[in-house]
Amino acid sequence: MTDVVVDTADGPLCGSRDSDITLFAGIPFAAPPVGELRFAPPQPVARWTEVRDATDFAADPPQGATAPEGAPPPSGPLAGVLALAGGSSRPWSEDCLYLNVWTPDVAGRRPVIVWIYGGGFERGSAAPPGTGGEVLARVTGCVVVAMNYRVGALGFAHLADLGGAGWEGSTNLGLQDQLAALRWCQANIAAFGGDPSRVTVGGLSAGAFCIGAMLGMPSAAGLFSRAILHGGSTQRVFPSAIGTAIAEDLLAALRLDDIDGLRRVPAQQILDIQMKVIDTDIGRRNLPGGRSWGVVLDGQVVPQHPHSALTSGSARGVAVVVGASRDEMRLFQLAQGDAFPPTDAAAMLAEIDRAGYSEPPALYDAYRDRLLTAGVSDSLAELRGAFLTDEIYRVPATRLAEAQLAAGGKAWTMLFSDAPLGPLVGACHGADMFYLFDLISVLGITDPERLAVRDELHDAWRRFASTGDPGWPMHAPGATRQFGGGADFVTEPIDDRVTELRRS
Repeated sequence: MTDVVVDTADGPLCGSRDSDITLFAGIPFAAPPVGELRFAPPQPVARWTEVRDATDFAADPPQGATAPEGAPPPSGPLAGVLALAGGSSRPWSEDCLYLNVWTPDVAGRRPVIVWIYGGGFERGSAAPPGTGGEVLARVTGCVVVAMNYRVGALGFAHLADLGGAGWEGSTNLGLQDQLAALRWCQANIAAFGGDPSRVTVGGLSAGAFCIGAMLGMPSAAGLFSRAILHGGSTQRVFPSAIGTAIAEDLLAALRLDDIDGLRRVPAQQILDIQMKVIDTDIGRRNLPGGRSWGVVLDGQVVPQHPHSALTSGSARGVAVVVGASRDEMRLFQLAQGDAFPPTDAAAMLAEIDRAGYSEPPALYDAYRDRLLTAGVSDSLAELRGAFLTDEIYRVPATRLAEAQLAAGGKAWTMLFSDAPLGPLVGACHGADMFYLFDLISVLGITDPERLAVRDELHDAWRRFASTGDPGWPMHAPGATRQFGGGADFVTEPIDDRVTELRRS
């Protein structure tokens, strides 16, 4: 280990170099959001003059158990997915607004990748094992940044319309944290060997949905020029009325008479209650009328629906790669167990109707035909899985790409179809992270086909962060890059009766 010291706008930092990567960990990018700053927008960090140690990761944001509705304790391959790709047993603290930087060299002007973790807006960490910044820096040659941001009620309770004076900015706090970290990058990343004009934001799931929101936000303009969204889009945004209703229920569940009490109640009590005031079923929380923690169309931080803004050209100058996994719902199907399948065909039809389709029976039959043609069971669990995979992830990804292209921007699409843990788990939600952060090596996977997929994904990230082009044609029929699954290119959405009915 070798000490490396750099100067930032806030003060000097001492990191550590091990082999070919230097780590600067636990860098504050905003003041601790504690006391009167709980539920407040991120505030400037206090400057320091002495060299600050930056060799230890900070605690994670406050987070609790987030088992889906009806979920049995995870075991087998599922336990491995949740342990490596989800949160960990690391300590948490409300004093959590820190970021980490992994750099090949503090000299030079390298491309920058800023990673925004997923976790259902309820959990996550900017530190290993879930965030493998060292691997990403090594294989891409980029400076990699990962920030903590507030999650759950502490990060996404919409309080601006419920409180009075002093609460106006209390909305989308986790998203505001991310913007603060991106502004920190613009001001400081050159000291770590990064090029602030070549910043790529990348994220999975909640992280990708946050990036989708940023694509439509004026306050994010100029903070990045490239974006990679895995399992997220511009279309998971809750109306402010739903956000306010959830906040009211949170106050009632905590037995608080006034909103100011939220700054006094112990954080653990908020964690204990926050899952009881939202939907935990993966379908209910993501379909129209659903309730969950996440981005809120508040009119201030998020002034316009991100997809509408994108359609109007809000991100015309940002190059975008967006995609999903082939079997997104398999993870949730396994996690929820017997609570996942609809009780009967009528319940499945009701869910399709809730999503806003005019011919639920026809769409139901079309999904059955798709599954049977692919040699897959047409059980209610598989039908619901196929429908929700499209509705929440795959179709919104292509809609984002189509809107970006129509607005005069650049967009590429991808589909991840490799299954690191076998057919039971499949190419599930987050499966691509096993490859991006080389967790397959942690699992001892040495199959040449798996390793080839990993290397292809790394090469795409490297090329895109460096040049703004991932190495395949922009989105068009037959031009979605598939990682794993046989063919290198596929058409997204699938050209069949399901897609025809969805567009009618």
